[in-house]
Amino acid sequence: MAYESFDKSTANETIDRARDAMDNVSQTLKNGYDAAQNYVQSNEIASELREFVKRDPWIAIAAAFAVGYVAAKIAKRIA
Repeated sequence: MAYESFDKSTANETIDRARDAMDNVSQTLKNGYDAAQNYVQSNEIASELREFVKRDPWIAIAAAFAVGYVAAKIAKRIA
């Protein structure tokens, strides 16, 4: 009986830690996104980026895919 309650409390503690870790990862990603967005807007990169996408849309799509793929791999390793 004591063994079962130990297993349940350990499982609940592990689940709580996992939730906290995911919350931290989520907040870190949000902060990184906000920082990147502020950087792009403050340094007038947005207009240059728009022009690049208009000139070479396929390269922009490939670059966006690559960035997303790398970000997903990093997020998977963190979690």
